[in-house]
Amino acid sequence: MLEKLAGKHGSSIGVTCLIVSALLWGGEYVVAKDVLDVIPPNWSNAIRAFFTTVFAVIIWRKHFKEAKLQDWIRGLVCGLFFGMGSALQFMGLEMINAGVNAFIASAYVVMVPFMVWAVDRKRPAGKVFISALVGISGVTIMSVTGFSTGSLHIGLGEILTLLSAIGYGGAMVTADYFTEKTSVEFITACQFIMTCVIGLVFGLAMEEFPHVALTTPIALEFIYLVLFGTFATQLLFTFGVKYASANQAGVIFPLESVSATVFGCLCLHEQLKAVQVIGGLLIIAAVVISNVSFGKSQEPKLPAEQ
Repeated sequence: MLEKLAGKHGSSIGVTCLIVSALLWGGEYVVAKDVLDVIPPNWSNAIRAFFTTVFAVIIWRKHFKEAKLQDWIRGLVCGLFFGMGSALQFMGLEMINAGVNAFIASAYVVMVPFMVWAVDRKRPAGKVFISALVGISGVTIMSVTGFSTGSLHIGLGEILTLLSAIGYGGAMVTADYFTEKTSVEFITACQFIMTCVIGLVFGLAMEEFPHVALTTPIALEFIYLVLFGTFATQLLFTFGVKYASANQAGVIFPLESVSATVFGCLCLHEQLKAVQVIGGLLIIAAVVISNVSFGKSQEPKLPAEQ
């Protein structure tokens, strides 16, 4: 169905998928933060990615049967970036609040254009450098505590979350290129597989195996994380990157940080300091600057002919 819509509406359906995915992903932080109170971050990632992988293999078995070695290489490389980003971010989420975690992770908004530059060898527009400067300022304010007292400090949670942005940026760029030759479904499934593998490796190496009584709330939260927080969001994300672009994904996806902050304040009663609000506004400003067209707009990215 999404393929048919893309054929009719071009890149606009890709942008819509990215927006919906970003908003769903922002809401995921609230549920994930609650789950982390009883299950360590890497085991949480591994468990939900395992069930999502099983679900994906069942409904997309045709894509697995048709996959060649090059498809596996593309999928696993993209999955490696995403899995590392997810692992680092959720380890950081355990240490800092959901809103701050989401805003810092959105640093990929300034990384993606430069990653694309490294691959395409095409210099980004001048506005990209401006947005990068503004975005880096916002991320610095959000991640470095003590601005109001003069005693500057950056914690491990902020560092891990900032590093996760590199993983997410790499996932956006590789998904943009690899989905030209490999199906969105297969690339998405490989992201689930690698997230599960990385979560399992990190969990075995750094965390105790969780012994949790399966209560109804925990079961419902995991069902939400599997179906909406992982499967739906990742499919929409990968599809959106294919029919929009990595640069557009980098600009749009920080909306997740806004929704995560709103849900965090409403549902988890989290509070942001005034200086963190300023940092968040700077990140949003960087997104706006990146998205403003000062010259001729680019041609929309249309689906490739099959």
